[in-house]
Order: sequence, then structure tokens, then C-alpha cells
Amino acid sequence: MNLWNLEFLRLWRTQRWLILFAVYGVFGLLGPLTARYLPDLIESIDESAVGSLPQMTPEDGITQYIGNAAQMGLLAVAFVGAAALAFDANTEMAIYLRTRATIQEIFTPRFVVTAAAAVAAFLFGMAIAYIGTGVLLEWLDIGSVVIGSLLHAIYLVFAVAVIGLVSSFIRKVPGVALLSVGLLILIALLALIPAVAPWLPSELVGAIDVLIRGGEFDFWRSLVMTILLTAVMFGFSVHRLKHREL
Repeated sequence: MNLWNLEFLRLWRTQRWLILFAVYGVFGLLGPLTARYLPDLIESIDESAVGSLPQMTPEDGITQYIGNAAQMGLLAVAFVGAAALAFDANTEMAIYLRTRATIQEIFTPRFVVTAAAAVAAFLFGMAIAYIGTGVLLEWLDIGSVVIGSLLHAIYLVFAVAVIGLVSSFIRKVPGVALLSVGLLILIALLALIPAVAPWLPSELVGAIDVLIRGGEFDFWRSLVMTILLTAVMFGFSVHRLKHREL
């Protein structure tokens, strides 16, 4: 059995894939439900509060999902990714792996399988959100949804690369997960600087919201920077892990 099959089986048998699909699937369901029924729910509690709510639109069904996916979904990805990429957390297992394969042979399957699982779970939730929005509210332009989803998926691969980078500095799984989330939040906060914002990977998160509301595609700088940083972090992580003593 090679390390690719082993990594896939590890993700499957530990049911960590189920965590990702459950989180994204639940929020994919709640997104359109919230957009459709939240005003009615609030009205049943306090009629005077309904007037203060912004008018809900079909686009809000997707926006609600993206907002939750960018928070709780990303947190789930961080912990699942940390469990895979921080393989030095278990010294005995790390020694076993390192004496039988190169770091790149160990790291690459874990990175790719984790990123693929995160992207698949996100797209699963998006499919639910899109169908739910169409059934409960109105069908949105599928082209904008697909393009926006692919941009978000690229950001998730970047997020896994951040987790891999942090795992090359820190060994413990909880520390890797929490610090990775902290770094991703810090990167997003840099958007407060207008000159920097168009170059940030976090711009890809909100791309789908812009596109489904009729906005123009203006994410080339963010897309190129995200791909470049992902490649650099992957290479640097492998380099760091090669030279780290157990």
C-alpha cells in the first residue's frame, strides 16, 4: 500500500471527512432557510423588529452559506488539516514514516488529500445551498455560482498550505489548527488597507457574493497571489520539515 492510499484510508476510517461534509452540508442547508424564513421568524417574535431588517434576496441564500463556511467551515478544515499535516506530533509515527519515505513523499499525499476533502465538502455544501435557494427563493445564475465556488475552492487550498506551513514550525495538532486560523484571520484583516486588499487571498472568499449580484470579475491579482503563495508555502514547508530534528 502506498502513502496515497494510506492517507485516503486514514481520512476515511477516522471519519474526518464526515466532519467536513457535515459542517458544510448543514450550513448549506441553513443558508437558504435563513434567507427565506428569518424575517417570518422574527416577525412572529417581534413585529416591530422586521422593519429594521434589510430586505432578503435570493443572493442572500448563498451569502449566508459563504459567511458560515468562511468561519465554522474553515475551523473544521484547520483541525482536520492539522491532524494530517502535523505528523511530527507523534514522535514514534514520525520516525517510522521518515525512515521509510522522503518528507515530500509523506507531506504531498497528506496535503493533496486534505485539500481535496476540504474542496469537495465545500462544493457539497454549495450544491445544497444553490438548490435550496432555487427551491425556496429563486434560481441564480449558475455560471456566477460555479466561478465563485472555484475561487473559494482555491482559497481553501491556500488555507491548507497555511496549515502545512504552521505545522513545519509547531508540532501539536491543536496549536497548529488555532495558529493557522489566527493567521488566516490576520491576512483577512489586511483588507482594511485599500492598496493591499485586491492582492489578498481572502478576497476570493467573497468573490461569489460579488459575482451573483452582478459585479465584475476583478480577482486576477488575488488569484495569482493566492496560487503563488500556495506554491511557495508548500515548498518552504517541505524544506522546513526536512531539516527539523525530532
